[in-house]
Amino acid sequence: MVLGIVAWCAWAVIAACVVLDLGARINGTSVRRIPGLLLPQLTAGRLITLSALLFISLPAPIANRASVPPTDLTTSAATAAPAAAPTKAPVPVSKPSTAEVAPSAAPDTRPTRPTRPTQTYVVKRGDSLWRIAEQHLGNGRRYDEIVALNGQLLNGEPDFITPGTVLRLPAAEQPDGSTYVVQQGDTLSEIAEERIGDAAAYPRIVEASDDTVQPDGARLRDPDLIRPGWNLTIPHHGPPSTTEPDGGSATQNVPPRPGRGDATRTPAPPPAPGAHPADAPTSPPSSSEATSDVVPGWVLPGLTGTGAVLAGSLLLVLRQHRRTQLRYRRPGRIVAPPPDELRPAEKTAQVTGSVSAPKVDVLDRALRDLAAAGPAPRVEIAFLDDDLISLSLAQEQALPPPWTGAGRSWKVPLTADFTRADGTDPPYPLLVSVGAAEGRLVLVNLEELRCTSLTGQPSRCLDLGRHIAAELSLNPWATLVEIDTLGLGTELATIDPLRLHTHEAEDAHFLEQLTAELESEATDIEPDRFRALVATTSHNDPDRVRRIAKIVSNRDGRPATAVMAIGRVPLVDDVQLTVDSEGRASLPRLDLTFTAAGLSADEAAACAAIVDLTRDVDDAPIPVDTNDSGRLTDQSGALRNEVTEPRTHEPPGDESLLPDTTEAYVQKAATTSDDIERLAPVVPAAVKKVVLEKDPTLDAAVSRWFDAGEPVPRLMLLGPVNARGTGDAKAVARRKPYYVELLAYLALHPHGVTSSQVGDAFGIRPDRARTDLAMIRRWLGTNPTTGTQFLPSARSQQRRGAAGGAIYRLEGVLTDVDIFRRLRARGQARGGAGIEDLATALRLVSGEPFTATRPAGWSWLLDEDRLDHIMTCAIVDVAHIVTTHALATNDLQLARFATDVSHLAAPDDEVAQLDRIEVARASGRVDIADRVVAERILNRADDILGAVETSSRTRAVLEHPGAASAS
Repeated sequence: MVLGIVAWCAWAVIAACVVLDLGARINGTSVRRIPGLLLPQLTAGRLITLSALLFISLPAPIANRASVPPTDLTTSAATAAPAAAPTKAPVPVSKPSTAEVAPSAAPDTRPTRPTRPTQTYVVKRGDSLWRIAEQHLGNGRRYDEIVALNGQLLNGEPDFITPGTVLRLPAAEQPDGSTYVVQQGDTLSEIAEERIGDAAAYPRIVEASDDTVQPDGARLRDPDLIRPGWNLTIPHHGPPSTTEPDGGSATQNVPPRPGRGDATRTPAPPPAPGAHPADAPTSPPSSSEATSDVVPGWVLPGLTGTGAVLAGSLLLVLRQHRRTQLRYRRPGRIVAPPPDELRPAEKTAQVTGSVSAPKVDVLDRALRDLAAAGPAPRVEIAFLDDDLISLSLAQEQALPPPWTGAGRSWKVPLTADFTRADGTDPPYPLLVSVGAAEGRLVLVNLEELRCTSLTGQPSRCLDLGRHIAAELSLNPWATLVEIDTLGLGTELATIDPLRLHTHEAEDAHFLEQLTAELESEATDIEPDRFRALVATTSHNDPDRVRRIAKIVSNRDGRPATAVMAIGRVPLVDDVQLTVDSEGRASLPRLDLTFTAAGLSADEAAACAAIVDLTRDVDDAPIPVDTNDSGRLTDQSGALRNEVTEPRTHEPPGDESLLPDTTEAYVQKAATTSDDIERLAPVVPAAVKKVVLEKDPTLDAAVSRWFDAGEPVPRLMLLGPVNARGTGDAKAVARRKPYYVELLAYLALHPHGVTSSQVGDAFGIRPDRARTDLAMIRRWLGTNPTTGTQFLPSARSQQRRGAAGGAIYRLEGVLTDVDIFRRLRARGQARGGAGIEDLATALRLVSGEPFTATRPAGWSWLLDEDRLDHIMTCAIVDVAHIVTTHALATNDLQLARFATDVSHLAAPDDEVAQLDRIEVARASGRVDIADRVVAERILNRADDILGAVETSSRTRAVLEHPGAASAS
């Protein structure tokens, strides 16, 4: 009994000493010694020290992994995974004491080696002495040396350490030649490439230099910020380790990529609002996804993610309009681009739609093919993902191949062959996308639902209503649908005035008229038109909408009409669809939850405006490079009007590409006097001399381009885009489409660009751009003639005095666009002898320019002079000159070559079509020429409507004597 009492008392004394000692350590104060309890206090102190030593000896990933903050500064807080909860209560961190911020202020009472150099280190969250010693001294067991150098600060023991504490460490031994002084314009990635041989190894320089006190008192904390005069430690050239000291992958904790040697930083643009990344459709990682860092500020959220079907449908309509515009384009001009204020809508449609438009087109064909195979099933829901179309039917039905499944669930791959689709009407005109779920786009057949009540957060409901109205106006299977909106959607009035009609909320007359039409329609025959009513019920008489809904709900057979009422008043036998403030939608009737699509009023207005604008068929002059005031040519390579002279009624002779009279060519070719005036003016002798002297290396460039054995990088843009480097092909392995686009951006900016400009164009951070440019440099290699790199470093460009600071500019890389324009300029300057140069330029063309591009890429082309469109028009115009010359000189072989190239590059351009027809006529194939005129000129339609009226130029060409039989 006595022993028990003694034991309990001893335990209480020890416990009290432990609490007292631990409290003092946490508060950063000395332990107060109590007379008579010295021995128990020493025992408690040693016990705590031993426990701390065991704690810091644990592997760092186990002890601290949850507390390591993410290093990607662009990661959204909403999407980042929360840190694991600590297994222990956090230790309070006291305000740093004087000793902590100035450890050298008090002398160290423990034996030290004063002659040995030291370095300072600021404790980070999650650090332990063992880990610091392991990272900076090479061995965790050397933690005792840190204790020895920081005796008073640590009480001479390996205790808990708090973030912000400044420790002295033994200085690392530096190998000879391992330091580098930062110069103006330097970047860490370029330094890493030059000193280590790998631009991607810049994190090793960051790690080796982050504890060095720089001359201005700062330290390398942010790899995107280095200053001239700083001293960097260059590690050995050996390969970097594949794991970090905490045991994680090296790629998990890579710091942000490095910046320039200056003190300024450009913040990334904020991500666009309204995105729902968790529910947006997923796709295999592409090169763009793997490299994109920020969401550009111009993106319209309503056309991304859940709005992908709408974006794809919008892009398909814009392409239809472009084909019609090309029918009215005159030689020497281009289709007028949209104004700057509509650029966000155009770019978003291009970026998102380039991915989704092919899927929308396949979905349309798949459903038409299904209808052609037999009675069309009753489809309630369609799901569209990266490689599959999935259908959920209203009742069980067996579907024909290539569909697979059973009962009500069927699917088909997007790559299936839908040969029965042609000539079949779309079976589900009221199928419309409403959002996304589980990585798939969700489309609902409103006709099957008949009447839907959309309730919930008001603005979300209105956005979804606008989205539905816009998509029904644009998607390819809804061409027979007439859309009426009531109380919303006035912004969409011009998107399709023939099919979409907007009405005020109080338009009782319209509701009465619609009711009467629905009551009078026969329901026992197949409908030839369909209706969609999207109405708000908060500002009108809901009974009128209820009456329409009742008619639709009670119809026998196919209703051919769908009603969506937005508001709190339910309809008769309606389907409930709710959307909350976060965009989460629920459709219980179909057991469906999803993230709702939505189109804001501004986004709807932009979509309608760009669709309406592209109906305009006016053309525009070809622009001139505003960065070069002394340039003699425009962006297509043609000599500017300011340096040429107009033709007269007399033959211009060798001063023009077409030396005979204008009327002589009009009689023999598919051309007009205006065409010849624009494309073949008179070139004064003084201008000819300047043009020829300005480009003495053109013949050598042409020779090198067509010599496959020449060790020179090539960029092909006049056809499916591609490129060939002469350096390390592994530098662009598995990401070549992205690097080809980046190379094209450099090539089309011959004056050079900065990393910030590249970052803005590609939606990446400037430091990432510098790393990617370093990869381009390795891929292109070194010019064997000059011994310099085809893409010199920005630092070397600056040392050469390039304007604008550190820039990136290609040297010696061949591009077909550049050679084409140079050949055109020289050919025009040479007059009649220049036809040979134009024919050589046509040999550079391999297809439609700027095709086979990276999906969701190349949006920067829309920010500039639309060089893709300019070069397409340039090819047709050059081919037209060659064809006109060839027909006038009876060189049918040259004429066929030129027209074949123009048709290959621009199959929808009417100038190219008429040239081919005229060559066929000159070759004796008059019947073929007449048939093509009837089918592809006079009766051609680029959409579901009738034939488009021919342009005045086309009528003039068809009316000349040789074409009289066709007209």
